[in-house]
Amino acid sequence: MARLREPDTLSAEGRRSKDRIEQASARPPQRQCPKCGSRHFQRHRKRRRWFLPVVERVVWQICCVLYRWRCVDCGTTFTHLPAFCLPYKRYLRAEIEARAGAYIETDAMSYRQVVKERGAALCYDDAVARADSTEAEKEAERVRALAPSTVHRWIGAMAALRERWQPAVRLAAALESGSRLGWLVISAGKYRSAARKAILERCGLLLRAIRLVAERNPTELATLGASP
Repeated sequence: MARLREPDTLSAEGRRSKDRIEQASARPPQRQCPKCGSRHFQRHRKRRRWFLPVVERVVWQICCVLYRWRCVDCGTTFTHLPAFCLPYKRYLRAEIEARAGAYIETDAMSYRQVVKERGAALCYDDAVARADSTEAEKEAERVRALAPSTVHRWIGAMAALRERWQPAVRLAAALESGSRLGWLVISAGKYRSAARKAILERCGLLLRAIRLVAERNPTELATLGASP
């Protein structure tokens, strides 16, 4: 990816996304310490991390402050990533889940189609050529858009998080007796190997479980699968 640059002036939605991420990271984690199980934490340090929220078909580049927390009992430190973000991903969880789910659940949906919104590509808020730029610079300018391969990678990343989100899967199965989780038919045109088919199935069932829990118990979902 090209070097990220936060615009001088964020849109109102972009600013809200930034504030939401920073405020959530600043609140004490509603989880146990990953090492000793304690729930007593204190702020340790700060770090910066880039995120890419999508607002009105534009991919904004925002640099957020995330807090590192320290367990009072054992000294373990960790970065508190808000529940609506995913580890190692700059796009927000809602965007990833929506597009990955649409691709898996819709037989006729292709990767090229799923990265568009109402037929238009999702473009990055990159700098444009200035008025005093040369004609060659203007002609060389490219508008970057969300690539189809990005959603392909998202699906693999979500499938790899199945163990992390296993509590949500178990809760969804209990709420629905497994009726909407026990089957998922993947269109044969979406994979070329049994391994890729398994990845699509794992991701699809996980996304269904998350949606079920969100419908029935959104408060509990806010802590399931969240950091640390």
